[in-house]
Amino acid sequence: MLLDVAGLTVTARVGDADVPIVRDAGFTVAPGRILGIVGESGAGKSTIARVVAGLLPPGFRIASGSVTFEGEDLPAASAARRRELLGRRIAFIPQAPLSSLNPVVSVGRQFAEHLAHARVPRAERRGVAARALAEVRLDDSEALLARYPFQLSGGMCQRVLIAMAFATNPALIVADEPTTALDVTVQAQILELLGDLNRDLGTAIVMITHNMGVVAGLCSRVLVMYAGEIVEQGPVEQIFENPQHPYTWSLLRSIPRVDALRHERLRSIEGLAPDLLHPPAGCRFHPRCPFRIEKCFTDEPRLQEVAPDQLAACWVTMARARKEMGADDLIDIRPGAGSGVRKGELTD
Repeated sequence: MLLDVAGLTVTARVGDADVPIVRDAGFTVAPGRILGIVGESGAGKSTIARVVAGLLPPGFRIASGSVTFEGEDLPAASAARRRELLGRRIAFIPQAPLSSLNPVVSVGRQFAEHLAHARVPRAERRGVAARALAEVRLDDSEALLARYPFQLSGGMCQRVLIAMAFATNPALIVADEPTTALDVTVQAQILELLGDLNRDLGTAIVMITHNMGVVAGLCSRVLVMYAGEIVEQGPVEQIFENPQHPYTWSLLRSIPRVDALRHERLRSIEGLAPDLLHPPAGCRFHPRCPFRIEKCFTDEPRLQEVAPDQLAACWVTMARARKEMGADDLIDIRPGAGSGVRKGELTD
């Protein structure tokens, strides 16, 4: 296995307290595969990305668990070893292309600094940079190296960052919401590009996103995170066809679909994610969950197998809810909510 994360808990220093931002996360990434990590802002997905990339900000620390890359314990590695891995075997694509590149330093110089860190010989750097830019479908790559980031569009800057990430043929790329700041058309182009590079070069990708549509179009497996915890994980096709956690189901119901009936409305998830300083007892999603039962208020669910190769942390999984309670009884019990879930909307 290329990447193996087990029992990972990350805390952030808030005042005099260490607040768990990620709790007991575990997953694997096989060589050449694409894993999506999805959830609302504050779910902890970017924290996991920065742990893998060795880029945790000040005040954050790994409280427990292991992160193993190619058999090597990353948290236990020295700072020098982590710097050596980052950019060579592990690459990172940030989410803000226009602010991630220095606007007053040419693209060629920034690319050369990256390749120098990766120990590419000086005489080869310009050629490597030009080929990498061509691979991400940027025309006239030689001329582009002489330009400055402020002279490029957001989409072009993102392609430059992707070219830098892939230039050294890393085994793993961590992409932290690389399409968030781009318009829809450019987003589609970037996702297609990442998919093509993954297929052609065999580089594994961890894709951090809040967009389930991105997961559907690019990833083979998905982790769904809520309030610092993984609440569901499994193959993308399986989870999209048969979500077993109410939060996953809610995220999927909020995606516009071209095959939806004209009278069908998108469902928003009412309320806010909990304050991690004072999380609710029991299941953290229960204040917003339309299917909660009494046990959800007091007992915290753990990930368990709900289908072959699919895990969910829920006392009333979607299939059980329909089977045991009856679809007609699955009403929205939140105060002030309107009509409940119609029969036939849930999948077994």
